[in-house]
Amino acid sequence: MAKVQVAAFITTNVDSKSINESFLSSCSIMVSKLFYTDVQYVTLELQTNVTMMRAASIAPMLNLKLFHNSDKVNNSSKHDLAKQVASWFAKHLRIPEDRVLVLFIDTRLCNAE
Repeated sequence: MAKVQVAAFITTNVDSKSINESFLSSCSIMVSKLFYTDVQYVTLELQTNVTMMRAASIAPMLNLKLFHNSDKVNNSSKHDLAKQVASWFAKHLRIPEDRVLVLFIDTRLCNAE
C-alpha cells in the first residue's frame, strides 16, 4: 500500500511577524491528521506578505493548495474537509473562514496517461 503524501503550499497576505514560530509544526500535524498519514510525509511551504486581493478587498486571506495521493478526498468529502481546514486557519491565524481558499489536487491524476 502506498503511503499518503501531502505537499501544502500556503500563501497569505498576513505579515510573517504575526505568525507564531510553532505555526508550521502545528500545521503539519493538522494536515497529517486530516489525511491519516504520518507527519514525515507532509511537506509545507509558507509564503507570507504576498499582495493578494479577493472581492476588491486586501483584508487578511489565505490560499492553500494541497497536493495529495489520498482516497480520503473526493467530490463528496472535499467541502467538509475544506471547511475543517478553513476553521483551523481562522483559529490559528485569525483569518475569517470565508477568506480561506482550499484547493485539493490529487497527484495520482496528474500523471495519468
